[in-house]
Amino acid sequence: MRRLFIQDSESPRTLGQLVLLIGLSITALVITDYMLGRFLPTLTIERPLILRSENVPGVDTLWQYSAAGVHPIVFTGSSQLYTAISPHLFDERIKTISGEVVQSVNIGISGSLVNIQRDLIRQLILPNHPRIIIYGIEMRAVKAEWLREDYFSLQDFTNKPLGYAVSHAATFERTLLLWLLEHSNWLRYRDNLHDWLTGARAVITHDTTKVDFTDELGFEPLPNTTSLDTTYVQTQFIPFHASDEVRELLDDIRSDCNQNGVHCILLNMPIHEAAYQFITTEEEADYQKLIRETMLPIWDFNSKGCRQVLGDTAFFNLNHLNMQGAEIFSRIVADVYASVFYDLPLTGNAACAVISP
Repeated sequence: MRRLFIQDSESPRTLGQLVLLIGLSITALVITDYMLGRFLPTLTIERPLILRSENVPGVDTLWQYSAAGVHPIVFTGSSQLYTAISPHLFDERIKTISGEVVQSVNIGISGSLVNIQRDLIRQLILPNHPRIIIYGIEMRAVKAEWLREDYFSLQDFTNKPLGYAVSHAATFERTLLLWLLEHSNWLRYRDNLHDWLTGARAVITHDTTKVDFTDELGFEPLPNTTSLDTTYVQTQFIPFHASDEVRELLDDIRSDCNQNGVHCILLNMPIHEAAYQFITTEEEADYQKLIRETMLPIWDFNSKGCRQVLGDTAFFNLNHLNMQGAEIFSRIVADVYASVFYDLPLTGNAACAVISP
């Protein structure tokens, strides 16, 4: 009995020591996290690999806008979009033609698919209070065959910290992970630190030749060169047929936007005329029917007229615009935006777009 009494009397002391230990651990973690954030910029110019490096700036800017109470226009989609829309050029064009000041950002994901976009819009973009979401959609991204879990684009996304957080995590875990990915240097640089400490690769120092050129708003310009190689279109775009699984994912996007009171638009991305050597009339019609079934507004820039406006030299390859093309495209998308939301007349090159409804 005496031994039991002694144990009980020491319990508050043990509990107090445990609380002290936890408090000291949290304090040490906060201090080292702060110091890591100050030290790493002096060591490397690498971005935190919460996604592929080129996709990180847009996400960081979205978080900054949200913290500042800014409601941006958010462009989202695959590399077809984040190499084609410059938010800087878009914002400047809007101000020039309408006098309105807008702030936009590009949240692109390399190789993005409609299932990736559903999770990104639902779990990341909508909770950060966008003004409007413009989803740059394409035939490849809604091809049913690519929705399987072992497809490389999906694996690449879900193996990154942010991709895991929006795709797999339960509600509490997701909320915690997203907060830490925004605020904690330890978690933001987890993959960088792993690569450096395991010797998987060397630290990238201040050698600008080894850094991608994505700007702070998420735009990555491609060189002003043109390749008409058809391999990618033949292997990634066709054969195409619509599927119920894809319809459900697109309906999820529509429903999520409506429930959050956010105006969402499908922007059909332009591809080179040469792609239609392989994409059949029936496949194109099936794709067009699929996106129209969403009942979301569609800005179609893959019309024959828009492909003529852009011309051969605007394309880096059959499905990506180069810098020259991005300059043209960013401005005509801004012209369409100003026409739809500010009632300005749609004239010049932007008249190539087919707007519905």
